[in-house]
Amino acid sequence: MSNENQWPSPVALIAASSVIMLAGCAGAPSAPAPAPAPAPVTPQPSPMQTLGPVPPVSSPRDIAGLTQRPCSLLTLQQATGFQLDLPADQLTGTHGTQRCKWTTTTSPAHEIVRMLDITLSVNSSDFDAAYNRDRGLPAFEVTDITGYPAIVRMTNANLPICAVRIKVAEQQSIFVDYEDKTLNKNPRQSCEVGKRIAAAVLTNVPPKS
Repeated sequence: MSNENQWPSPVALIAASSVIMLAGCAGAPSAPAPAPAPAPVTPQPSPMQTLGPVPPVSSPRDIAGLTQRPCSLLTLQQATGFQLDLPADQLTGTHGTQRCKWTTTTSPAHEIVRMLDITLSVNSSDFDAAYNRDRGLPAFEVTDITGYPAIVRMTNANLPICAVRIKVAEQQSIFVDYEDKTLNKNPRQSCEVGKRIAAAVLTNVPPKS
């Protein structure tokens, strides 16, 4: 009898199915690797959280003897170097404290374009209070000026008005407030000038004995 009508043997069927499966596997596209899980995001502390306590003053200075003559905190040469008109005006500030005010006026309109106000704080924690109170302002910087702890702040970052606070000893600080209308296009530059004025002021404060 002829073998043409016989069914293929079981071995042949298994071999054929294996070939088909292998071909199917070879032709199927590989699945993309799973995307790595995103790294956990660590919350960043706000500037208010990163500020530590006010650093101690390593070389204290004494402004007690200058409270009644605050205008001596800038020499005539220093004042003219900052383009301030002379003489300065000594005024009575808060709680009877004395402060000094320098201005620069235009001629002939006599418009004030530049103003500097210096106030002394003795036997008071004004610096520490400002450090804790003002850190939420639009522009607030903790720095040092010639080695002394300082705060530089602006209540409005769009106006060329800057306040510099320097701690010269425990319970003693100097407040330098500077405004310069010629810096309207670059308001933050008023703080750079304010810091230079503060550094000049410190050269006229004697060391604490």
